[in-house]
Amino acid sequence: MVFGQNENSSTSTEKNIESGSTYKKYKNGKLDSIIVTMAAVNYGNALLFSKSNDEIRITNVADKNSVITIVLKNKKQIRTLFYKQQPAVIVENIDFDIENLPKSSVISSLISDNMVFSNTYISNDKIFGDDFPDKTFKLFHGLRVRPDLDNLDAIFENIGDFFSEEDALLKIFYGRYAEKFAPQVLAFLKTDASGKIKDGIFMDFKNKNINEKNNYNIYKNGKIIKSGAENLSKFQNIYMEYREKADLNQ
Repeated sequence: MVFGQNENSSTSTEKNIESGSTYKKYKNGKLDSIIVTMAAVNYGNALLFSKSNDEIRITNVADKNSVITIVLKNKKQIRTLFYKQQPAVIVENIDFDIENLPKSSVISSLISDNMVFSNTYISNDKIFGDDFPDKTFKLFHGLRVRPDLDNLDAIFENIGDFFSEEDALLKIFYGRYAEKFAPQVLAFLKTDASGKIKDGIFMDFKNKNINEKNNYNIYKNGKIIKSGAENLSKFQNIYMEYREKADLNQ
């Protein structure tokens, strides 16, 4: 549905999606703001998206303490979840080079829609205390933005496209359904102060056919403790088993 145009060349559209509606406002032909209303009570009531010259800002009306921002640094996306004005989680897109990794970092490499992308992950979740913002946290991690986009207008349009999909809210908030659309893992690594791998798991994704095997290594205390070869699907099980054991040993 498209609403009327006024003297400021402003138009609005509405699209009904599963469990909600998406409203988009355009100014001079450019997407200016997005509102996603949510019918299911346990989701909250509305998500607000706005864009300035240097950031995209996302808020959940039901969560007054949290704000999500997306900014660009050297044409790479940085997504931050602020809680009470403090950065709680920061995800920064990077170019992955196994021989030149960021120092003292947690690094992930993922694949989604045949696109490989990597990021560093910084978390200070202790600041949440007993007031964990579950829905905003799910939005932060579940919002799908193409990682190759390097300007805010294109990123904002991509967010608008995502929330025009019939099942957009389900992909974020509905656990088992959302899991089906989560990116698949190629690497999860922790580096030391010199940028060397300290702990983690890494698949050398040279064979781009996801049904064919690729070599992988598991690291502990700077050494490879296990190597093997599997296809991408079976590697996900190996990764999950690794993470479960790592969490138990913390």
